[in-house]
Amino acid sequence: MDTPTRVVDREWLLPVETLVVHMSVVPPPTGEPNRDPVGGHPTDYPTHQTIVTFDVEGYSAPHRDDRARAVVRATAYRVVEQAFLAAGVPWGICFLENTGDGAIVIVPPQVSKVLLLDPMPGCLLAALAEHNRGAELGHRVRMRLAVHAGEVSEDEHGRSGDDLVHACRLLDSADLRTALAHAGVPLAVIVSDAIYDGIVRHRYRGIDPTTYHPVSARIKNGRAHGWIHLPGTTEIPVTGAPAAPEPSTSDSPTPRQLLPAPASFVCRETEIDALDAASREHRLLMVVGPPGVGKTALGLRWAHRVRERFDGGQLYADLGGPHDEVSPQDVLGRFLRALGVAAAKVPVDLAEQAALFRSLTARARLLVVLDNAVTTAQVRYLLPASPDAVTLVTSRSRLGGLVAHGARTVELAPLSTADGTALLGRLVGPARVAAEPDWARRLAALCAGLPIALCVVGARLATRVRCSLERAVRDLLDERRRLARLTFGPDLSVEVVFAMSYQALSAPAARLYRLVGLHPGADFTLGVAAAAVGDSPGHAQAWLDELMEANLVDEPLADRYRFHDLIRLHAADRARAEEGERASAAAVRRMADWYLHSAAAATAKTTPHRTGFHVDVAQEPVDPTEFTGHGDALDWLDTERTNLLAVAGEAMDRGWAPTTWQIADAMWGLFLYRQHYGDWLRFDTLAIQAAQSAADRAAEALASDRVALLHHALRRNDEALTHMARARSWWQESGDRHRAAGSLERFGFVYLDQGEVELALRHFRGALAGYRELDQSRSVGLALISVGRALLAADRPGEAAGYLREAVTTLGTLAVPDEYNRPRALIALGRAETALGDVDEAGERLRAALAAMESADSPLGQADAYFALGELHERLGNRVEARRHYERTAALFDDLGNPGANEVRERVRAL
Repeated sequence: MDTPTRVVDREWLLPVETLVVHMSVVPPPTGEPNRDPVGGHPTDYPTHQTIVTFDVEGYSAPHRDDRARAVVRATAYRVVEQAFLAAGVPWGICFLENTGDGAIVIVPPQVSKVLLLDPMPGCLLAALAEHNRGAELGHRVRMRLAVHAGEVSEDEHGRSGDDLVHACRLLDSADLRTALAHAGVPLAVIVSDAIYDGIVRHRYRGIDPTTYHPVSARIKNGRAHGWIHLPGTTEIPVTGAPAAPEPSTSDSPTPRQLLPAPASFVCRETEIDALDAASREHRLLMVVGPPGVGKTALGLRWAHRVRERFDGGQLYADLGGPHDEVSPQDVLGRFLRALGVAAAKVPVDLAEQAALFRSLTARARLLVVLDNAVTTAQVRYLLPASPDAVTLVTSRSRLGGLVAHGARTVELAPLSTADGTALLGRLVGPARVAAEPDWARRLAALCAGLPIALCVVGARLATRVRCSLERAVRDLLDERRRLARLTFGPDLSVEVVFAMSYQALSAPAARLYRLVGLHPGADFTLGVAAAAVGDSPGHAQAWLDELMEANLVDEPLADRYRFHDLIRLHAADRARAEEGERASAAAVRRMADWYLHSAAAATAKTTPHRTGFHVDVAQEPVDPTEFTGHGDALDWLDTERTNLLAVAGEAMDRGWAPTTWQIADAMWGLFLYRQHYGDWLRFDTLAIQAAQSAADRAAEALASDRVALLHHALRRNDEALTHMARARSWWQESGDRHRAAGSLERFGFVYLDQGEVELALRHFRGALAGYRELDQSRSVGLALISVGRALLAADRPGEAAGYLREAVTTLGTLAVPDEYNRPRALIALGRAETALGDVDEAGERLRAALAAMESADSPLGQADAYFALGELHERLGNRVEARRHYERTAALFDDLGNPGANEVRERVRAL
């Protein structure tokens, strides 16, 4: 019979930061308890049992609130139980001690330990992947799991024993944390020597020992040997790094952005030693050499070797190379966010971004790796200010400007034939190289010592075990003149190596490779791949799998794929050569239509009341993107906004102006709720240019109106008025009375912000009259809010309350509820009632409005509600509560990059 749930203190077993919540015990059958010869208390003899411990990584991270942590905790326990049951391990006979964000599970001896290595981790990985695929960021789960076996004792205080402690310390080892941090899967497993020797080494149930990698795991007072395994992948875990820092609420987190060090790497000791020596005296290092020579691999290998010297963290950015140069502005935005700056607070201006980056790095012992640099100007903005920081740049160009800037250059030459042959042996196995040594050397020579070429050849040979090295050499000789665009040296084109893998593809996979190579963005999803070829996602997935097998694409995150830059160039070149301009343009158009169609579906969820929104899609997707609700749509727009911007730019370049401005129009819901001021400006500036190029004044007016609202939000009201006037001119000229009334209201926003209350009030009343005449109920409700806000600013709360009560009623009776603007009306009405002394009603309204804004995922609306609650408490004389609510308002404004934060802080100081 189960014993009652009881609380236990096991800080001696688990890290201090782990919260022990409860322990439910289902003890295995035992005999008559013995008497302890010392204390006389009942005790059982120690029993040899399997010990499984697991923990959720980043459980206390700042991006998780209490609700998210509850979801994560419940998910972790659920998926582990599901995995045990799916593996055939009876959950009911196991001892379970929950630890808040993890647990200790003791499995009785009668259960085979083999099941806990196969299939249990695979079942757990599948459950985690399924959960994470549809979960929002704060609810996603990544787990560490340790498996050990040994003697476990039980007495009246619970379970204990050295083996139990050992299992918990393996779970908490720095190496396992590091392996999970760099893993492409959400699960990392460590097993003890006892488990490895007893099960893994014997290959029970087909377990592959080569996927278990030995580590000397760092623990509290020493080291313990273990074996790390990443289920579902053959990647070698990254270890030997310091443990990932504990989640912190600090404004300055420690970034760990380095990509994993390459597994297939030979020699280069001379160059690594040169970087070591140079880094002691120089702050700026450069690795230069021809395409594909291994600059990135060398840079990452060295960076991982020295990263412990840089306790301020490591930043990494791919600057795109000559084909897809990335602007310093984009990179600085990512770096600033990694250093703790809220996304919406990142400055729009490049000079301001660079200044903030220098300020944040002025004293940091930081390592920055800038990969695939194109120009000196691209790099200069990205250099940290600290004298203890080191920046490593890789580039195909020599970048003489950086040499003048004090850079120390290391030139990377192609591998020698001997070293190339050694790398080939690592890729295809030493036995095959030993069987055909002459052909192996010749193959390495034909690859010109370029590691990227050798890796592609090795991948093809590894998957074709009956293909001889001689055949591979002859294939290269036959194809050396096929492509000429990307060349290295007079005798060999690097493209020959890519073509070798390309020609081995099935016809459908080759077509997918060609067409998705034309994708404008940095990465793409399965939906984009299906759109590129105009086929179903099921077929596209099979062909993507084939491309991944050939090492022509990789999958850095679940359902996100990318090409290496040189391979993408090859794919796009093949498209132009084999598909022709017309078919290539059609593929790009299908991808652009997929993004536009998906964005339109998202905006229908985020802003369901918008009227007049339409899209011109030449070909609807075979499998359209669907969204479950408001939050799902917002998250998709947020995730894809970089690709959407690239697609909008590509459409502009190809003369598809409507696609450009319609994508920008579809982003409105994202910017309304989550701001992203910098991207907002980029999208709508592009939309204005596209509309002007097509002489579409209606589209130009819409984009100008959105830019005007952006400038108003940033308190750039003179610029806002300029754009508003441009929009109003067209709406008056075209006779669009509804939008003309809206233009009046927009002008009122600016005048109210500038303190011209009576002028604002006249504009708001004019807009209200126009809306009433047109019988536009929702617009009437919005104008009523505006009139009420102006009357509040004029210190006429009694009049304001009348308008605002009507606004609440009007917006509450719409056929489709307005989940954002009705709470806005409640906030304004609550402020009016506060001013009138109706504090009980005001408090009830404001708390309801705050809950509604939280449900709508509107930080700006939450800030307005907190400010109004601060006013209420200030009127009641509750200064502590007033200060708390004002400070919460200022924090939200800071996160959004809203200039109103300073005004709120002035209010706090006035208290």
